[in-house]
Amino acid sequence: MDDVAASKNLWSLERSMGMLHGGTLAAHVDVSQPNVGLRDLKLKGHGIAGRWFCVSRESDSLPWPAPPIHDESSWPLAVADTYVRGADLVASYLSVRDWPYSPQIYWRAGPLDAVESVLGSLSLLVSVQTHLLETHPRIVVDSIVHAPDAFRLTANVGKSTYSTSDERECDIQAAAGVHCVVRRFTGAPLSYAEFMPASDFQSVRTQRDDEGNCRVQWELFAEFLEKGVIRRARVHGAFLRRENDKETAAACCEAIERDSLPLTT
Repeated sequence: MDDVAASKNLWSLERSMGMLHGGTLAAHVDVSQPNVGLRDLKLKGHGIAGRWFCVSRESDSLPWPAPPIHDESSWPLAVADTYVRGADLVASYLSVRDWPYSPQIYWRAGPLDAVESVLGSLSLLVSVQTHLLETHPRIVVDSIVHAPDAFRLTANVGKSTYSTSDERECDIQAAAGVHCVVRRFTGAPLSYAEFMPASDFQSVRTQRDDEGNCRVQWELFAEFLEKGVIRRARVHGAFLRRENDKETAAACCEAIERDSLPLTT
């Protein structure tokens, strides 16, 4: 996938609207409102309802169990620059007085497509720096999909552990390894998984409502941010064949453990 992406752009950009095309997945995102997330996602031409990789301040994260409602306060930063490069759509943001950070967000197509039984994949890289001492950006990434059946997986040095739960809400603190939440769609042989290395997040919360909607919320950056230091965190998402989805999710975790973050700023 990376070789293909190097030869052509998988994204197009019209003003602030980025559109993914040319692969197994299609979607669009308004880079001026990353809190709204990726929308109108299609897998091989078939639409999948949900919101993917909604980036916001923790204090203004999505309400629950009410439908997602977004306003400018949940992402107060204006766009400084945006561009397309191969598999990446990139946006840089200007800091403001009450939120003194200069983030960059990278939406990438196809990072896990080489893993067998992955039908399509995306990732979101958040890169943050500040010019102040000992601050905490408190950024969260949410995805909400209609998939009531879910389980969790943690992979660490070749060993994977699984856990399932009927709880409506679960909050897990980061530990060693790659953490994964898998959601199974109703009426389709399809699962959706999200992954994060433990070093990139502080906690992950799963929530479900009576209509079968499931939200996964990752709180990024477990430590404070020192002046001038750039912190990066990446969330991966992958659509999997339902058959053997646990094994496929474990293989994705292993691929993520082997792959270091790109040296982008």
